[in-house]
Amino acid sequence: MGTQISLKLSDGIYTSAKIYAETHGFDTLQNFIRELIRERLFERETEVFGGFSTYIASEESLARYWLSPEEDKAWAHLQKEI
Repeated sequence: MGTQISLKLSDGIYTSAKIYAETHGFDTLQNFIRELIRERLFERETEVFGGFSTYIASEESLARYWLSPEEDKAWAHLQKEI
């Protein structure tokens, strides 16, 4: 079971939120607001996990091409001679 809360919105925000919820496939405004709260609460975890997932997914591809002669040649113009 959950806890019920009461939320007061201005008429403009209510109307805009209701239209947004309807046009983006939310059954009710309540479901839209619930999803917003979930996104905000778990946003940081998703960003960290998403970045880590991208790293893992691209690691093999990067390893394959990172130190190839073609790669060295392509980036040679950025290296300064000391």
